[in-house]
Amino acid sequence: MPKVSFRVFILLSLVVIIFSPILLVRTVSNLTDMLSPKENQTYNSNLWVQENILDVDKTQFYKDEWKSQIKMKAEEDNMGLLMIFDNGDLLQTKDMKKPDNTLLIESDRALSGNLYELYYPALDHYNIYSDNSLIASVYINNPRPAEEQLKSINYDFIIYISAFSLVSVLFILFLQVNLIKPLRSINESSHLIAKGIYNISLPSSSIKEMNYTAHAFIEMAKKLKLSRQANERLEEERKLFVSSIVHDLRTPIFSLRGFLEGLTKGIVKNEQKKMQYLEMSMKQANHLNELVTSLANYANIEGQIKLEEITVFQVNNVIIDLQQMLVFNLSEKDLILQVENRTSQFIAGDYLLLRRAFENVLVNCIRHSPSKEKIEVFISESEDFIETMIRDHGKGFTEEDLKHLFKPLYKGEEEKFSSDQRMGLGLTIAQVIIQKHNGTIQASNEEEKGAKIIVKLPKVFPNYKRT
Repeated sequence: MPKVSFRVFILLSLVVIIFSPILLVRTVSNLTDMLSPKENQTYNSNLWVQENILDVDKTQFYKDEWKSQIKMKAEEDNMGLLMIFDNGDLLQTKDMKKPDNTLLIESDRALSGNLYELYYPALDHYNIYSDNSLIASVYINNPRPAEEQLKSINYDFIIYISAFSLVSVLFILFLQVNLIKPLRSINESSHLIAKGIYNISLPSSSIKEMNYTAHAFIEMAKKLKLSRQANERLEEERKLFVSSIVHDLRTPIFSLRGFLEGLTKGIVKNEQKKMQYLEMSMKQANHLNELVTSLANYANIEGQIKLEEITVFQVNNVIIDLQQMLVFNLSEKDLILQVENRTSQFIAGDYLLLRRAFENVLVNCIRHSPSKEKIEVFISESEDFIETMIRDHGKGFTEEDLKHLFKPLYKGEEEKFSSDQRMGLGLTIAQVIIQKHNGTIQASNEEEKGAKIIVKLPKVFPNYKRT
């Protein structure tokens, strides 16, 4: 069904509102004319009497020839005629009968008009004078035959009243279907949304604005549903986050507390044992500091942190920088970081943040690589991105790991039972940083052996302007 603008709808409504009273007045006027034909009849009687009697020379009233002519004329025109002359003569058409009990006497001739009015009160009465003397009284009856009355029915009235009724019904139906029904549905849907029911449907409308409103309301309900689901999911993650923090912090605190309690209460007497307790306490304190620092870093990155200093550089520079920083980590396991750069294209971003992201990825690879292996980094370019692939030769990811690898606090099956109690935030932080640079990070397994992580960052084009 074609859609009508609300302005057009208002215009059509104004037309209906303006012309409906005019149509109604016309209808009432025609109805009044139809129900009150007497005025027209009186007008026709007056005109007939004026032309055929009043305008005639009064001397003709006494001639039999004129009387015959006027009688014939009245019958032709279907006009009931009764004339009472001053000499007592009567002239009447066949449909005008004299009352049987009426007698005219000489003394009452002057009152003959009043006498007949008693018997014909519904007739039109005219007195004819000549030289201030009453010479005749005329009674006129202008009945219309049934056929003529039927013909005189005002068919305009039927047309007008039918048109008015049809327009009114159509206008009401249009309002009901296209305005009132959608508004009622929106009102009912708002109550459902307030109860947490977001699967709603609204009827379409031929009024464009009403139709747009209905679609917007449905879209709003969908977004509210998604928002509620997201909030519920975030709430579950928050609960998991808090419980994981409590669990991961409790272990080093418990160990630290035990070592310090053994030292302060004199349980340990051996000096070498004391030194060992102190070293273990320091190690737990450092580990505790590492956990708190990782937690603080994650909280900052998840918040509204801004990219502080945007510069233009190559990804290769970041990897070479990290190669020098991670020399000790690599040497502990006798690993080699092999870098192959195949592009000279630049990227734009916060150098320190991106270095932290790549550092977290490389540290994860170092942790899961067996000794005396190598970690390979390949840097290349595609149409719009600089692609950095980092792979190791460890065991790779399990299918479960690939589903949850970048989620906060997630630990793989191997890490859950290891003595290295990290919080599982490294790859999550890396993902947040990469996404803030409009990039992507993905993880998969090599066909033969090892894990593979691919980072894509947008290239800087010649017309780049720093914002």
